[in-house]
Amino acid sequence: MSTRNHVTELALLSIRPGQGAAFEAAFASVAVLVTSAEGHIRHRLVPAVDQADAYLLEVDWTDLAAHVERFEPSAAHARFMASLEPFLAAEPFVIHVPCCNRSG
Repeated sequence: MSTRNHVTELALLSIRPGQGAAFEAAFASVAVLVTSAEGHIRHRLVPAVDQADAYLLEVDWTDLAAHVERFEPSAAHARFMASLEPFLAAEPFVIHVPCCNRSG
């Protein structure tokens, strides 16, 4: 599979203090909404090691349109965000970068 047009969405998530475990549980309960989205390749949610209550959501998509034109305006995205918003301390900061070939 060519990765020429693949993009990685990087979302910095700032959550309410002390809500890490509940946030991770909420994410796990709605992750299927992302994994079943057209164009989803893989994702990971990781906590920051140097900043309490910060997470990075990294999602690889087949192309930018898969994320911004198909997933973001979808009902699945609305349900996904509705489950996470109670834990967010601020609006997520999202950028897209070229996806690199990864092994493992």
